[in-house]
Amino acid sequence: MAVEATKKFLLDNPNASPKEIAEVVTNQQMASALKSQQKVHIFVQAAFTPSFFKNKEVEKYSKAIVAITNENRIMERHLISALELFCLDKPKNFPVLIKQLYDEDALDEVAILDWADEGRTEFTSDAVDEDARAALRGEAEPVVVWLQDEDSDDEASDEE
Repeated sequence: MAVEATKKFLLDNPNASPKEIAEVVTNQQMASALKSQQKVHIFVQAAFTPSFFKNKEVEKYSKAIVAITNENRIMERHLISALELFCLDKPKNFPVLIKQLYDEDALDEVAILDWADEGRTEFTSDAVDEDARAALRGEAEPVVVWLQDEDSDDEASDEE
């Protein structure tokens, strides 16, 4: 119900501010008596469609995601978990989403690298079995390597 209500709000209010969107998602999460981290799951399921790339949904909603996660590392890990679930049927979409969210400053590189290093954690949804997680991790490998290279390039320039 929270997802449907949020989806309806987004459709009815295409120019809603990130703050307004975050308030609606929070209200839906609380009205449904869900844990705080469920906000990102509600939002991802309500806002993203299989045509997310063509529809520029990441660009449109990146500031709302920041308002929902408050740039909190734990909430960003829950965001990655929500993206894993969203991409179960199309693992090739996963690296596109995390890279776009990173580019839009809605997902921190440390959260992505922690996710890549840790394997299955309390953040991982029960619906994402080991084979699915391995497929998602495999698809994300180029983005993870790129971020690691960026990180080591930054460290090298810091030392100069």
